[in-house]
Amino acid sequence: MRRRALLVVIGPLLPSNEVLLHLWRAIHSDPLLGVAQPRFADARTDGIFPFPYSGEVPSHGLTSKRALAELPEIAITAELLSSCLLLRREVVAALGPSRPFRSLPGALALGLCRARRKGYRNAVSNRAVVVLPADPGEEAQRLAYPKLESADMTTLLDMYPDHARAGAEIERRANRRLEQLLAAAHPPVRQPRRLLLDFRGMSAIHNGTSQVMLGLLDGLSSVEHSSWEVVVQSQSEAAKFHGLAERFPDFVHAHGDLAGAYAAALMPNQPWALETVAQLHRHALVNIFNILDTIAWDVLYAVDLRVEETWGFIAAHADGLAYISSFSRQRFQPRFPVKPCVQDRVIHLSLDGNDHSDPAVGAHASLDHVLLFGNSYDHKDLVPALQVLSDAFPLQKFMVLGAASCALPRVEYVPSGQVSGEEVHRLIATAKAVVFPSHYEGFGLPVVESLAYGRSVLVRKSALWDEIAAHSCLPGRMIEFDDTVSLVEGLGRVLAGLPVTELPRATALADGARPPNWHSYALHLLDFVEECLHRVDVARWAEREHTLTWMKL
Repeated sequence: MRRRALLVVIGPLLPSNEVLLHLWRAIHSDPLLGVAQPRFADARTDGIFPFPYSGEVPSHGLTSKRALAELPEIAITAELLSSCLLLRREVVAALGPSRPFRSLPGALALGLCRARRKGYRNAVSNRAVVVLPADPGEEAQRLAYPKLESADMTTLLDMYPDHARAGAEIERRANRRLEQLLAAAHPPVRQPRRLLLDFRGMSAIHNGTSQVMLGLLDGLSSVEHSSWEVVVQSQSEAAKFHGLAERFPDFVHAHGDLAGAYAAALMPNQPWALETVAQLHRHALVNIFNILDTIAWDVLYAVDLRVEETWGFIAAHADGLAYISSFSRQRFQPRFPVKPCVQDRVIHLSLDGNDHSDPAVGAHASLDHVLLFGNSYDHKDLVPALQVLSDAFPLQKFMVLGAASCALPRVEYVPSGQVSGEEVHRLIATAKAVVFPSHYEGFGLPVVESLAYGRSVLVRKSALWDEIAAHSCLPGRMIEFDDTVSLVEGLGRVLAGLPVTELPRATALADGARPPNWHSYALHLLDFVEECLHRVDVARWAEREHTLTWMKL
């Protein structure tokens, strides 16, 4: 007997020849793999039982066989008592007496502990599956992984205190988390996968980020997504402000800490801290980030140093990066070189006038004001542009959305953030002209909205506006300026009804093609999620896991 391997079976199990072959190959793949064991399946569902969590049935449920196939063929662990074990002959020879244990599980646990202390590790074959009898879930779980009686466990720990470390190692195995996430990506038949939309970056104000997020939800509401359960994770204050639950009842709405396992997580805005990236990694197999712009990093003063390391990390370790414009992509990639293994795609926001205008608001008669958009950030250049225009047109009334009040005549200030979308649309629809003096944007939704109402919009010269014009056929005119002289001249010609040079429209649209809308935006993002899932690489997931663990995140 001491010259042969020994198969130990506890309970009414009958491992097949195929299972035994996998176990035999496992212990002979490495001379210091002393024990091999299979995985265990539920006879009623064919689901795979996960490793025990402190002896309790884990809350995340069973793993599908499809998910099991994605795991490495062999997982090397510390000693793990199970109801089917193949011991190589060297371990059998070293078993020794089992005193003071009288039970088979106790004696076996003692032998496994001794083997590990001699250097023989345990091999779990993820290709060998033993089907358990059709007992209730908890009983079947304990049949697969017998639990020592309290007295036996106390005795074992008294003899070998390091056995507690073995249990802790099983608890914290990286592959345990990976298995949960693979199970989420490959749920049982007829169960949807779970998609996490991380809306925690949404604030209780009206701004460009919230517009993107609301547009995405509008689009998803119109897309057939029966294969997905969509969970919107947001701050409760922001969810209440924007009425998310009432406006989008078909989605699951969650607040507070992230919980559960997801096939994929999509963050509609770029992350600002690595802690956020680590949280998404721990809860979703695939992580995708939507890059709006790189303004915050370029201007430096708007954010802290964490942004650089965060964006550098996702450029190397994310599963996918989506960009709302080619302009944003061209800014991001030279600053944060994206590894070839990271999928990336430009997915334009809506450029459809129906998504950005309200016919009832558009029916209002034009008033006498010129509308300027911006905020207090320097790159918006709002106050300098306003001062130039106020001096150049001393009789003209200006409405300013987003700037703090300054002492200029004939200027009315409207605070941004808390102004309703309806009021912003009214200001646009009734303006003689719109001025958007920003030096740097990722998309410029206020420009798109103004064009949707047929306004003449003066924008600072940028390749972004060429891109927006080329992919849209909105009724308004986009007129570029590149200095104060051309700004004054351009607005003067618009107010006087004189000819102006406008950017050509729809040059990137094929004949008969429609510009992107919120429906197509959501559809293309879902397609991108599917592509990233299809290309998921377990080795890359492990690399990201190890990097985050090394960074103590």
